[in-house]
Amino acid sequence: MRALARLMAGASTSEQARRLVADRRPDVVVADCMTPAPLRGALETGTPTVALFHTFGAYWVDTFDGGATGRILGMRGLRPMGLWAQCADRLLLTDAELDPAGGDARLSGTWTGTTEVGAGPLPRGTRPRILVALSSSSWPGMLPVYRRIVEALAGLPVDAVVTTGGVDLGGELAAAPNVEVRGWAPHAELLPTVDLVVGHGGHSTTMKALAHGVPLLVLPVNPTADQRLIGPTLQSAGVGQWLPKNARPTAVRDAVAALLDDTALRARAGATGRRLRGLPSGAEVAAERILAAVG
Repeated sequence: MRALARLMAGASTSEQARRLVADRRPDVVVADCMTPAPLRGALETGTPTVALFHTFGAYWVDTFDGGATGRILGMRGLRPMGLWAQCADRLLLTDAELDPAGGDARLSGTWTGTTEVGAGPLPRGTRPRILVALSSSSWPGMLPVYRRIVEALAGLPVDAVVTTGGVDLGGELAAAPNVEVRGWAPHAELLPTVDLVVGHGGHSTTMKALAHGVPLLVLPVNPTADQRLIGPTLQSAGVGQWLPKNARPTAVRDAVAALLDDTALRARAGATGRRLRGLPSGAEVAAERILAAVG
């Protein structure tokens, strides 16, 4: 966390970014929107700079800039919104229709569409299949969340794959006869074969699932991230549901069963997947906008 704080707000990182850009003389600089110090250094060189936003715009304007983080950064002359406004473009690598801030004039950016790639569903077996993927980063209290999810799934007529992303959970995670635990697994291969994703609300996992037309049950793990926004957003859109991370196994079990039985919700998730797959590639749109910023 200290390293992240230095990257975001350290005076030395602003200077390092300024020197690097001055030395390399790139035609355009692309910077993560949540690193204000390097962003300021790049802007100070006068080089066209593009800010990348890697989750819903509502998180950046309402929580990141509009919350305590933005106020603290502002006291160091690094108010995010002010720096973003100076950029040649602001690229939101997400779906404007799902984003609660889609088209928000405060960002005045380009919603490129998701950069995640989806595919249509493959033939299913006779039992529903579920993918569990909470995070590829370790957060306190993750092991109990995994355990409660496995306990919940063990009591249902489903087959599940739990992926831990190789995270050291600080203890053993016992599987059930119908639940397989893996450190790593190719989600792109699994998603066309599953009926539901149980996730933490990370933007990448969420958009990847939706691009495949798969609904989600979200249990936000990181209280400081965008996960607390994404869960309710999916529920409001009718393509998922969310529960607190300390939800008891019975609550998780009931939610999973309800989501699997909700044919209207599953149809909306499928329609969302088809819509996302029919849009221009978010990665290609972003690349075109970055090249356009060169002038």
